[in-house]
Amino acid sequence: MAPGADLVYLGAPNNYRDLDAIMNKVVDRHLADIVTNSYGYGGEALPWGTIKPQLDTQIQAAAEGISLFFSSGDYGDETGGSGNAAQATPDWPASSPWVTAVGGTSLGVAADNSRLFEVGWETTRSTLTGDSPAAWGSRTYLYGSGGGTSRLFAQPAYQAGVVPDSIATANNTRSQKMRVVPDVSALGDPTTGMLVGQTQTFPDGHAAYSEYRIGGTSLSSPLFAGAMALAVQKAGHPFGLANPALYAARGASYDITKADLSAYPGAVRVDYANYVDASDGYLYSARWFDDDSSLTIHVRPQYDDVTGVGSPDGQAWLDAVANGG
Repeated sequence: MAPGADLVYLGAPNNYRDLDAIMNKVVDRHLADIVTNSYGYGGEALPWGTIKPQLDTQIQAAAEGISLFFSSGDYGDETGGSGNAAQATPDWPASSPWVTAVGGTSLGVAADNSRLFEVGWETTRSTLTGDSPAAWGSRTYLYGSGGGTSRLFAQPAYQAGVVPDSIATANNTRSQKMRVVPDVSALGDPTTGMLVGQTQTFPDGHAAYSEYRIGGTSLSSPLFAGAMALAVQKAGHPFGLANPALYAARGASYDITKADLSAYPGAVRVDYANYVDASDGYLYSARWFDDDSSLTIHVRPQYDDVTGVGSPDGQAWLDAVANGG
C-alpha cells in the first residue's frame, strides 16, 4: 500500500502483557508515526487494571502525533451468530476511542483492477451434502468483521452526528450514546484476500514453496495503515489520532452498502481433507458473502457497525484526508 514507507517491526511473545509492553516502547521512543496492531481480546469484559494502562499509552500516542490502528476482530459481534444482543460486544483495544478500529470487507476485483463489488465481510458457510443431485446444507455463521457498541466508552466527538442513535445506544439501558466500532474498513475476507507465499516444511519432512490466501482484520488494519501513510506523506505531517480526519473525509470514502450479489453470491471452496494432499479426498464448502442476518451488527448506507464510514476510495479519499476533509 505504501511501498516507499520506512517500516519498523517489533514483535513479542504471544502474550498480551508483552504486547502491551511493546506498545509502550513504540510510544515512549516514538518509533513510528503510524502503528498497526493485529491483536485484541474477544470483548470488553476485562478488569479495569488491564484496560487502564493501555488506554494511558493510547492517549500518550495521540498527544505525540502517533496514529494507532487496531484490527476490529474476526468474529462479528462475538455472539457466534446467535443474535443474542445481551452478549454482543466489540473487541478491546479496538473499542478504545483513542484508536482507529479497522473492520473488514469482501472485495471483488476485475482483471482491469476495477471494483466488481465491495461488501461487508460477514461470512456464512454451508457444506456439500450430496452429489446426485448436488445439495448444500444450511448456512452457519463462520467469521467476519468485528463491530458493535461499546459498554465502556461514551461516544467520542468525532462520532457525534455520524453514528445513528439507534446504534450508539444499542447496548446501554440508559440510552447514553456510546463508542461504536469499527471506524473504517478495508479488505479482510480470506476468500477474497491477499496471496501469500512462503517456504514451509511439510509432514513428510520436505521443505517447499507454497502459496495460500490470507485474510482477517489482521489484513485490513495494515492495509489501511499503509493507505494512511500515503495521506501523511501528502499532508506533510502526522495526524496523531486519525479518527477526526477520517470521519471528516467520510464523503470521499467508498460507502459499503448491501449490494446486489446475484452474480457473485459467494465462492465454492475445495480443500484437502487432510490439509496436505489429495490422498484422503476433498472437502467442499460454500462461503456466502455479506450474510449478517444472524448478527446484531449490520451493513447499511453511510455509517454502520460492520464497515464504519467505509473504505479508502482512491485519490479522492487521499486528497480529502490529507486536506482535513
